[in-house]
Amino acid sequence: MKYRSSLKSIFRFISSFIVIALYTGMFSYILFFHYNKILLAPLDSGGYLMIVLYAAAVIGICNIMGALKVGFNKQFNIIISHIITILFVNFLAYLQLSLIHRAFLPVHQIVLLSIAQICVAVIWTLIVFKYNKHFDPVAEMILVYGDKKAEELVYKILEREDRYRICETVQYKPESYISGDNLEYVLSRVKDYKSVIIYRLRSSVRNDILKFCYENDIDVFLPPRISDVIVRGAKELNQFDSPLIVCHNCALTAEQRFFKRLSDIVISVIGIILSSPIMLFIAAAIKIEDGGPVFYVQKRVTLNERVFNIYKFRSMIIGAEKDDKSIPATENDPRITRVGKLIRKLRFDELPQLFNILKGDMSFVGPRPERVEHHEAYTKQIPEFPYRTKVKAGLTGYAQVMGKYNTSPYDKLLLDLEYIQKFSFFLDFRLILLTAKIIFMKESTEGFGKADKISENFVIGDGKSGYTRNNDKKNNRFFNGNEREYRNEEST
Repeated sequence: MKYRSSLKSIFRFISSFIVIALYTGMFSYILFFHYNKILLAPLDSGGYLMIVLYAAAVIGICNIMGALKVGFNKQFNIIISHIITILFVNFLAYLQLSLIHRAFLPVHQIVLLSIAQICVAVIWTLIVFKYNKHFDPVAEMILVYGDKKAEELVYKILEREDRYRICETVQYKPESYISGDNLEYVLSRVKDYKSVIIYRLRSSVRNDILKFCYENDIDVFLPPRISDVIVRGAKELNQFDSPLIVCHNCALTAEQRFFKRLSDIVISVIGIILSSPIMLFIAAAIKIEDGGPVFYVQKRVTLNERVFNIYKFRSMIIGAEKDDKSIPATENDPRITRVGKLIRKLRFDELPQLFNILKGDMSFVGPRPERVEHHEAYTKQIPEFPYRTKVKAGLTGYAQVMGKYNTSPYDKLLLDLEYIQKFSFFLDFRLILLTAKIIFMKESTEGFGKADKISENFVIGDGKSGYTRNNDKKNNRFFNGNEREYRNEEST
């Protein structure tokens, strides 16, 4: 296994080096044989510095977008990541050359370069995915669970059958008066695998399995608890001879709040100016289609649970929600208008929120604001849910980029807490770039009801498991907010 892992690392390093070298070489050709001939001050040794900066930018944006994570990300995901990287880096390079020239340069060369590089990206991805499976086989895993079965997690893993395969499940049974627990049996089964999923076990048992896996070089996958996420934002304190970590738990500092607000104002003003033609066109299209109102106004919750009016372009028919009751959108929802389908797909229905950002109700990046009634309902189920409002609500956020439209409230809370605890301006920049990518990812916009369409259901039981055809939706479905007792899960 270690030998195969080394081969995988070498293969990915060489393939990544090749594609970055190709991008850089193609830019070098355009720079020296085209743009350098028309620059007011031709580049000499400075041209080589620009090439180094170009390569560094490609490496940096590729890492942010996950463009080099072959096997980890899906094939289409990798291609989209490369396309966004190419367009972003080439745009920056073009601006840099135009500043040197003190005027805008002809764009056709940089456009042709981008097209050629995109072709290289597609070919490279197809070739690398073809050969990567020889170095990175599907990971065979064992699932260890307690008194709660892991249907929801299993369904998510089944979506990546190209990478993960649950070959066996085993239930941990706590000790009783009649017999002790079966931890030794569980560990004996875990030892036969290189990967294990630990699902919702009490802390003492989870710790025992974690230490066992650490000793035996076994990879561990486990859903974090709220306390785990809070600790991730801790800082080291090395003032004593005993290691300590400190959780400040104050969200953003005063300096971070100031610069975040300043950047929100500047970017929202620029965004409103640049997108105003698009917004005018969308407004006209909505009005022409059915003559109804252009905007949809709704009460949402932001920083410190303050309620505000959020603005969106109306994408549904008039009266889509009777008596103002929330009816979540589903896949192919008949209430969505023709214009609505397009602007939802491109996320253009969110453009009016630039005015919310300018007003100070929202930020560009932060937890997505929940409807008031949703926030109240989720808080009853999950008392920690208001933790999300330690920062301003955002146009995009960690849960939107890393999750899906139908991600459960508990998982949204965990993802948003990840953002709050790890906050940095670099993270905001990364999430903004990744937001551009998820526009093209269909799974990020899946509506509710997706789980009921899974035809290949996984049977969870004590022992070997496999795939069986099962149409009993009552016994094989995602847990929703009404069926799960989140607080019990957090306390185990």
